[in-house]
Formats: sequence, structure tokens, C-alpha cells
Amino acid sequence: MDETDIQILKLLRRDSRQSLGKMAESIGISKATISRRITRMEENEIISGYTVMTNVSKMGVMRALLFLNVTGASLTRIIDDMRKFKEVEFIHKLFGDHSLLCEVYVATVDDLYQLIQDHILKIPGIQNVEVDILIDRIDMNPDAEFSTITTSSSIY
Repeated sequence: MDETDIQILKLLRRDSRQSLGKMAESIGISKATISRRITRMEENEIISGYTVMTNVSKMGVMRALLFLNVTGASLTRIIDDMRKFKEVEFIHKLFGDHSLLCEVYVATVDDLYQLIQDHILKIPGIQNVEVDILIDRIDMNPDAEFSTITTSSSIY
């Protein structure tokens, strides 16, 4: 992975719908080179997909973070059990005070309470759930994930 790959990733992060021509012009290389590099990054799973970002506050949906403490159970089994809940968007394995972090979407606080009490806490091995309700997302630096990449590392 080199500086050109990082530039391509930054452009895609800002607007994954932009044309190869616009990207090529921005970086100063050919459309064919852009296309080859994107294909290579897809094949190497650096680019794992393309998506739409939504503003959930405009959709009447509430987002919460659930910190799960797991004891006496396989994290893999807990994660498989959590996959069954349509409200769970992401699960992160953690190293620290908690075992897992789940990002969930619900309509109301009552729905959140019901999800936790009636479902999550009934999964064997989940000892405790701590909740933080997100009130606002403040975009900071869309290129933060690229700030520590060394361009000397080879992915090809």
C-alpha cells in the first residue's frame, strides 16, 4: 500500500460515487490505474464494500451503545446469539473493562429496555449490560483511520 492507494481510499471515503475520471484528475494518474488499484484493494479486502451513511436523528431512530460483560461463555457463541437481534448493527470485541460493545438502533427507550431485559440479559454468559444513549454524532476527521498507516507496508 502506497501513498496513491491512501489518496484513493480518502477520495472514496468522502464520496464513493465519484467517477474514476474525477478521481484520476484529482490524484494525477490515469483512470485505468485508479481502476486497477481499486480492484486490487477489493481483492485484498482493504475495501470491503460501499455503503450509504444515514442521519438516524432525521429518521426518528435512537442509537445506543451496549457494553456487555461476558463470563463463563464463548464470545463467539455470544456474538452468534446477538446476531439474531435485528436492532444490532455492529458488535466490537473489546480489550479492557468490557467484553463486547454493541451498537443498536431502537425507536424508544422502552424498546431499548425491552431488548436488554427480555432478550440480551437472558443469554447465558452475559453478566452485565451498561448503556450509553447517543444524542449526537459530530464528524471530526474522515481521514483519521489513515493517519497511522505506513506506506512502506506491502499488501500485494
